[in-house]
Amino acid sequence: MLFNKDHSWRWAIGGWGAFIVATILFLIFDFNILNIYWVLGILTAAIIVTIGNAIHVIYTKRKAKEGKK
Repeated sequence: MLFNKDHSWRWAIGGWGAFIVATILFLIFDFNILNIYWVLGILTAAIIVTIGNAIHVIYTKRKAKEGKK
């Protein structure tokens, strides 16, 4: 189900997946303390993508309900 291109939450899943992978890589390689800002930036991007994806899902479901009437 996660690899389905028609999945409505695929962008949010991808954003959180990128955040998790980046965080793990920064923890493994421990570049320096300034990289915490990179992790926070990626976290912010994941949150923004999730909010945008939620708005898109709600909008498309509302349009689908209006189309059935």
